[in-house]
Amino acid sequence: MATEYTREWVKRTVPLPMLYNKLALEWLGMVSSMLKISDTYSSVFYNALMMVLQEDDMAMGRGMGRGRGGEDLYMRLLNVMDAMLDEELKSDRFAHMLTDYLDSWLSIHAIMRRIYPVRHYDIIFEEMLVEQFRSYTRMLSFMLSTYDLPMDASSYDVIYRKGKTRLLHYRGGRGYPVLIVYAMINRYHIMDVSRDKSVVKRLMDEGLDVYLLDWGHMDYDDEHLSLDDYIHIMDEAVDRVREESGRDRISMLGYCWGGIVSLIYASLYRQKLNSLIVMAAPVDFDRDDGILAVWAKAMDARRLVAEYGHMNGQVLDIAFLLRNPVRYTLMKYLNLLRRLNDRPFVETFFAVERWLYNTPDVPGRFYEQIIEDLYKGNALVKGTLKVHGRSVDLKSIDLPLLTIVAENDDLTAPTSTLAVNDHVSSREKRVMSIPGGHVGLCISSIAHKQLWPNVARWIMEMARMVEENMKMGDRQEEGRGVEEGKGKKAADVSAGG
Repeated sequence: MATEYTREWVKRTVPLPMLYNKLALEWLGMVSSMLKISDTYSSVFYNALMMVLQEDDMAMGRGMGRGRGGEDLYMRLLNVMDAMLDEELKSDRFAHMLTDYLDSWLSIHAIMRRIYPVRHYDIIFEEMLVEQFRSYTRMLSFMLSTYDLPMDASSYDVIYRKGKTRLLHYRGGRGYPVLIVYAMINRYHIMDVSRDKSVVKRLMDEGLDVYLLDWGHMDYDDEHLSLDDYIHIMDEAVDRVREESGRDRISMLGYCWGGIVSLIYASLYRQKLNSLIVMAAPVDFDRDDGILAVWAKAMDARRLVAEYGHMNGQVLDIAFLLRNPVRYTLMKYLNLLRRLNDRPFVETFFAVERWLYNTPDVPGRFYEQIIEDLYKGNALVKGTLKVHGRSVDLKSIDLPLLTIVAENDDLTAPTSTLAVNDHVSSREKRVMSIPGGHVGLCISSIAHKQLWPNVARWIMEMARMVEENMKMGDRQEEGRGVEEGKGKKAADVSAGG
């Protein structure tokens, strides 16, 4: 039943039948948009299949035989589908379908919010989504006998806490300190996913002292958190790492959205850093033409946040799958079936799946700033972004900079990440790239054999270089002081004579 307040509001504004008529119209609009979106995917799948079959028929007509085996047909189908989906899902037409669907959904929510306590229903609905993904990972762990697989491959101590955020210090590290700043739209476990595929362990094996910011699982109580709050937490964490390691400066590695806040932090507090590593992070958002970036630019983040207060993590999971449902569902399970006897592969597969579907909610204020100010306004490279009342100027970054990209990254366009080199003042700039995708930077064999040992060596090389430059500067300062002292003494003698 509607509350007294609601009945009074309805009486003052609009008759209840008219309100329900509007609700019905918005519901029909949402269903219509959903059907159009479904039809788009179905059409792509059908057209890709027809194209591959026609190619086989033409090859057979030329006496070349029908294809080259089932696997080849399947792989060709996937490749054709990839190209078609990439074009279709980036189109203005599809973006309008998505925004129409979202607008109808948000309108329904706004109407319901005026009549019913929808906050409670939101919580229940989101918990149901979470439970669906939990059930999936539990079922998968039972089928693969991985239920006893630990979440973390390496042991650590928690040396700082702020709200949901923890600063982890991994045991066994030594040498130069490096702080990993992970993205807020996933948990950090992909950096330490298994003993064989642990970025953390690889860096420690190469002689680094590794720290990591775990942003935790944000909830309704954290909706107010903004960029200012994240940068403040980072600054306190950096100071804690400096204290723990006994060094005035440390290295920072920012991954994905963690790379965005690392750049912002470096522009404001570069005196606390030795070097900066930006990995698969969007920087010039005008150059990011990935599917998720196109969708983000089309949506009204302010309205979404006004209605829900945050971006739901499971909705983000669904968006990741919608980039290519066949490749990110059917194909990976077929690959799993082929390698069921490869135990290390099976354990890594499960660990990645468990990580993938453990996406936390993103605080509303922070999410709105990232989408509206950066994805849409490109404020990071335009120099119009402000944090704590201070302008964020990438030109102020003169630290040694390493940019890491995956050549086939479909979450962050490599061109967007590489653009950072056009906007900073660093003299030392290095680029490292590997084949593969966004997650492959953490779990692929080539990343662990080639990329991460080279990253560790670069960090140590830059740390030594910065320390030598500082020592040289101190000696020059001392020399100037001695010369000034001699000049003053000579002047005093001359004056006395």
